[in-house]
Amino acid sequence: CVSKKGWNKASNRAKIDHVAHVFYQLLDNDADGVPDDPAVLKEMVDGGYLLWVPATEDDAEKAGEWPEDVGRDQMTGIFQSVPGSCDSPANRGADPEDRSTWAAAVENTADCGESDATTEEILHLITEAAVSLWPDLWGDSFQSAAGAALAEANGDCGWGDTKDWKNPGSNKCTGRYAYNDKTCKEQCLVVEGIYWASISYIGGLYYKERMDNISNEWLMGTPDVGMPLYPKGKKNAASLQEGSPALYGLVSDTTSEGHAWLPEIMPDGRYKGVPKEPDGCAAESKKSKCKKKTGCGWREKCKLCISFKKKACQKSKGTCKWSKGKCS
Repeated sequence: CVSKKGWNKASNRAKIDHVAHVFYQLLDNDADGVPDDPAVLKEMVDGGYLLWVPATEDDAEKAGEWPEDVGRDQMTGIFQSVPGSCDSPANRGADPEDRSTWAAAVENTADCGESDATTEEILHLITEAAVSLWPDLWGDSFQSAAGAALAEANGDCGWGDTKDWKNPGSNKCTGRYAYNDKTCKEQCLVVEGIYWASISYIGGLYYKERMDNISNEWLMGTPDVGMPLYPKGKKNAASLQEGSPALYGLVSDTTSEGHAWLPEIMPDGRYKGVPKEPDGCAAESKKSKCKKKTGCGWREKCKLCISFKKKACQKSKGTCKWSKGKCS
C-alpha cells in the first residue's frame, strides 16, 4: 500500500517499482512465476498482511487506523528505497548465484552507493508468516530453533532491552549478535536475527563498508568458511557457517517444508519471473484442442485465460470464465 503522497510524486516511481520487484523476488526467488512457498503466501493473504510504503518518515506517522481486515503491517519507506545498492552481489560485479565470485567483490563498491532497507523490511513481513506457520522452527522467542541459535550467538553480549548490552565488535564480550535497542524485545530480536542470518547466507552483507557499519550488532556477514573474513580487526568476527552452524543450517535449507520461503538469491530489484502457461496454450494451433485445455481460450488463436479482458473472456471459446474481476 503506497501512500497518496508517495504515489503522486512522479520522481518516486522508480523507488516504488523497486519495492514491488523486491517483494516479488522474495516471494518467487527462483523467478519461475510460481511462489516458492504457497503456504506462506496463503498465510499472508488470508491473514491480511500489509506492506506500508510511505513517502517520508512524517508521512509514515500519518497512516491512521488500518481497516479491520489488516492483520499485520510492516513499513518500508520510499525514503529507504535504494535501487542499485551494494547489497546485491550483482551490483558489486559478482554473480549472485555463484558464491565463488563473492570474495573478489567485497571491496568493489564504488558504483553502488548506500545500503537499501527494502529487502530487510519485506523479509520481516514474510518472516512473520513463517513464525505463524512453523513456530517450532521460526517462533519469535528464544525457545524456537532459530531463537535458541540467536540466543547462543549473543553469548554474554546482552541486549538493549535488558540494559546489559555490550558491543560485540569490542573486546568486552564474546558474542556475535547483540542489538542495542531498548524497544526491541525478544520477539523483535528473533525476527531481526533471522533477517541477519538469511541475508548473510545469500551474500547481502558481504562487502567491507556494510560489515564495518554493522559490527556493533552483527559479526557473521561473511557467509562461508574459506571466504576472506570481514570485518577486519574484530576478534569475535566469524563466518556464519563457522560462527553459528545452527543458524547456517536453518537458512541454507531453502527447499524443505518450513524452509522454502527463505531466499537463495539476494534481490536486486529486477524481478524477471513470468506466469507459466498451463498446458502450453500458445503452442496449440488447433481451435478444437485449445477449447479442451484447462486455462486456455480461443480468440483468433489459443491464449491463456488470464490474458483476456472481460469482454474477450466472455466471448472466448474454451474453459475461460470471468469471475471476481479476472478471467480464469
